[in-house]
Amino acid sequence: MSKGNDAHIKRPMNAFMVWSSGQRKKMAHENPKMHNSEISKRLGAAWKLLAETDKRPFMDEAKRLRSVHMKEHPDYKYRPRRKAKNLKKDKMALPA
Repeated sequence: MSKGNDAHIKRPMNAFMVWSSGQRKKMAHENPKMHNSEISKRLGAAWKLLAETDKRPFMDEAKRLRSVHMKEHPDYKYRPRRKAKNLKKDKMALPA
């Protein structure tokens, strides 16, 4: 995905992404040397431990974002792109 591709439409954030965006900034600020992968693991674990009542505002916000996204992009359909297969094995084989 290149930065110059204006045609790309991002998916709306789900409840976890809405919650984690603020939490990630706070955790990164409190732990500047912590790798992003470790922050992600901790955020995922913390999200799982949250009660449904604590998650509700983020679920509501995600629902609102989804409806705004649908209004702005009525023809949008999520189409995941498959990653290219690693051709390393083919490059190593020599023709007979």
